[in-house]
Amino acid sequence: MSKGDNRLKILYVLDELSKYSKEHDESSDDRFISATELIDILLSKYQLTADRKSIYSYIESLIKYGYDIEKNRKGYYLRQHYSKEEAEEQFELPELELIVDALSASRFISADKTKKIVHKLAKLSDVDGVRLHNRKLYLEKAVKSDNSSVIYSIDAIYHAINHNQKISFKYQAIVVDYNAVPSKLVATFKKNAEGEDKHYELSPFALVWKNEYYYVLCYDADSEKIKTFRVDKMKNVKALEGQPREGSKVFSKIDVNEYANTAFYMFDGKPINITLRVRKDMAGIVADRFGKNINVYHDDDENYFLCTVCVQNSHQFYSWLSGFEDHIQLTYPKDVREDYIRYLENLLSSYKKES
Repeated sequence: MSKGDNRLKILYVLDELSKYSKEHDESSDDRFISATELIDILLSKYQLTADRKSIYSYIESLIKYGYDIEKNRKGYYLRQHYSKEEAEEQFELPELELIVDALSASRFISADKTKKIVHKLAKLSDVDGVRLHNRKLYLEKAVKSDNSSVIYSIDAIYHAINHNQKISFKYQAIVVDYNAVPSKLVATFKKNAEGEDKHYELSPFALVWKNEYYYVLCYDADSEKIKTFRVDKMKNVKALEGQPREGSKVFSKIDVNEYANTAFYMFDGKPINITLRVRKDMAGIVADRFGKNINVYHDDDENYFLCTVCVQNSHQFYSWLSGFEDHIQLTYPKDVREDYIRYLENLLSSYKKES
């Protein structure tokens, strides 16, 4: 059995001490690795022999070099695994836990892809990998996407935007399959006039993360409009080399942040300015939806205030508004208010019809 090179032995001791210390919390009693254990590891793992005196010498040399090693009768514990500069660049456990929570809550990332990313995150830094893997965020039964290729679709879209290229893709639709027993909802693709899977070729200009999903804003040359697509519903996304984007002038007139704030659930609609009458305890709801930099006015009733906001008018906006009953009221313009009243009347009428 070879005694080996002492210069290698001290590096192996440092490596094993670092690994052991990373796996044990600084407050635990079993955080120390003994000289005997280090001797056994050198022999079994590296086929190198050492005695207790050699281990003591290696530890003292590491301490003199600057490693923060705690010693007691149980053994050794490496407190600082990185230099101060390196430590500041490493992820801390609470930071990684926050990222894991965001991944878990993100509907556009599949459950399988979430597990794989968390596994890779656990290897990124000096963290408790077991604690990170076992972390569970209790959500409102969040429905995760079944599209495991979504992150590659995002990458392809970014590539196309950065290289001024169009993209091609197919777009998912959900239909009822009555032939299944029991009947169920199944994923298919949007169809063209011939009943075949429709292939889109559009010009992407911006990615937006809204309502727990990624959306891409594309220019459609046929309709001469900006259209919105949910990325996790897009399949076979490819950047089209040699096909430059169209619609730059149209898109240059759009403020993406304003577009995202005014669109309800990213459904397209005509942008309009409206006036809302809001009960004061609903101020937070309005701020969350439209931001705090909106025009606010006094109302005759001191319990209410008026504000002017820009929205993309759609039934999705009406649906949001109706959820607050009379606490948030649409007062202006008159034609939009009347259209909203018709929406409510039609909704009520549909419930009054006999089965």
